Amino acid sequence: MSLTAARRATLVALADSILPRGGALEPGASDVNVAGQLEAYLDRCAPGTRRTVNVMLTAFNLSSILSRHLRPFRLLGAQPRESYLVACETSKIRQRRETLIALKALILMFFCSDDRIKPLIGYDAQPYKKVEREPGVIELPVEQPEPGFYESTDVVVVGSGAGGAVAAKELAEAGLKVIVLEEGEHFDRRDFTGPPAERLRRFYRGNGLTFTIGVPTISLPIGRGVGGSTLINSGTCFRTPDFVLDSWGMDGAELAPLFESVEETLNVGPVGADIMGANGETMEKGRRELGYSGGPIRRNARGCHGSGVCAFGCPLDAKLGMHVTYLPLAVQAGARIISGCRVEGLVIENGRAVGVRGSILDPESGAVQRDARFEVRANHVVLAAGAIYTPALLLRQRLANSSRQVGRNLRIHPGCGVLGVFDHDLFAWKGVMQSTYVDEKLRDGVLLEATYPPPGVGYSAGGVGGKGSDLKDFLARYRQTAAAGLIISDTGTGRVRATPGGGLLITYDLHPDDVRKTLEGIRLAAEVYLAAGAQEVHTLLPGMPAVRKREELDWITDGKWSAADLKLSAYHPMGTCRMGKDPRSSVVDDFGRAHDLPGLVITDASVLPGSTYVNPQITIMALAARSARHLAAEAG
Repeated sequence: MSLTAARRATLVALADSILPRGGALEPGASDVNVAGQLEAYLDRCAPGTRRTVNVMLTAFNLSSILSRHLRPFRLLGAQPRESYLVACETSKIRQRRETLIALKALILMFFCSDDRIKPLIGYDAQPYKKVEREPGVIELPVEQPEPGFYESTDVVVVGSGAGGAVAAKELAEAGLKVIVLEEGEHFDRRDFTGPPAERLRRFYRGNGLTFTIGVPTISLPIGRGVGGSTLINSGTCFRTPDFVLDSWGMDGAELAPLFESVEETLNVGPVGADIMGANGETMEKGRRELGYSGGPIRRNARGCHGSGVCAFGCPLDAKLGMHVTYLPLAVQAGARIISGCRVEGLVIENGRAVGVRGSILDPESGAVQRDARFEVRANHVVLAAGAIYTPALLLRQRLANSSRQVGRNLRIHPGCGVLGVFDHDLFAWKGVMQSTYVDEKLRDGVLLEATYPPPGVGYSAGGVGGKGSDLKDFLARYRQTAAAGLIISDTGTGRVRATPGGGLLITYDLHPDDVRKTLEGIRLAAEVYLAAGAQEVHTLLPGMPAVRKREELDWITDGKWSAADLKLSAYHPMGTCRMGKDPRSSVVDDFGRAHDLPGLVITDASVLPGSTYVNPQITIMALAARSARHLAAEAG
């Protein structure tokens, strides 16, 4: 079992206090055994995930000893527990508040996805648009590694996400022998089923519990599987704005054909009215009422039915991730894909990268198989392990870092959610998960997107504080809510560090300018929802009452909120091996070639010189295509 008796008692007490029996939604956490479900889930998670949850439960249980209650939380009566939870949500002690937020999110996810609760809140998992026929499975040959294998090739690509898949396809079509190594498993549409928690466990690194250390703690989910984070992203495809490219010293006219090629391969187009759903329609109504710029989001999709589960793998393969687009094209051109390979280092000879080596993982447990090593020699190494793991690889061997910029300059696009509550049913989870946007304040670093994940996941359920009965009342009105997410173009930067034993540390403190931007974004979302007819808007700011009229919007931007008050998540790590002409201030050149390590090219989000201001998916892909074509030309 994952939990000690004390931790199990803490979890039961916390779940019952957050979701007590009775109220507008009759069942409570104990009625559906939320604590038992969560414990059984932890038994199937990675050891690191279990340790994290255990630490949170212990810390929260003991935290009340230092309050006026003077006893562990699990030993408090019902009324003192409720009082302590209300105090925690506005506590000056950030760690106490953040621990409660994280545990509350886990509890709500299991509660809302229980089959006994879903019909009570009006949730069903049926697509918004009827599926006329069952789609076929797109076959992608993925090899399982043999213990102790050794290979030799022209190019080895580490990582199969947006950067690695595009590079592999371009290089293979140029006639080069290509091997793609991926740490995660290969999933297809038949795997994208089941409750959100189980999908988090299977398709995300750290079972979805990756986060940054700093003020505040920020959730940073990252995909793990053949296709990388394109398996679990929203599918949003913005081109890099011209003003951003200008600031990077890049020529928009030169990149335009690359964007066009990517968009053609991915069938990028705007979300249609048939799958927009009420969440997008509501934001569009408010946006138009105010005369703000924006519109339907452009996405990489074909035959989308608005299942609303983009972040957990598309069950129809309608979202055109790398596993159904670029990787099949790469294989068709002769590339090989090998899963279950954790690259742990580069092979260096005479100052040049000539391959990679690492360990083979067990496909069931994800653990390293004993004595199962591999090595792939290559004329060129392409790193595309993402903006967190690419710098970690280089830092462990102290490679390509004469500029001392490897792992630095981390941007993540921090953001938060805002909830509007209306006087009529919306069922906002029906339709595409991310549907429309407002870019009125984009140049100020604020982008608003209509985003509604499945009930109980993310900010769509946990936004209301106060005593447990308040949350139960809110859940009873769940079907009347709309949700928006912010993307903040961050001024501040974080850092990735390699730690002993193969671990890593991600640090990030929110810059004061980004606190201001976040508050302006929350205000923008509230303004849009009020214009759309919302009865109230929940800002998720601690202790702040719901906004009900325009005159109350000043409460958001005039309040004395700090970084520690914000409930943030982020999905776009970038910049940790940044691109530039000067080797003294950058890691790679304009074509992804490492300044001080011949043979190495980087094609993932780590090379981005700064914030993209928008979702970076096709920016990564366009630059990866450019770098791969340049490498192919060099390689003859």
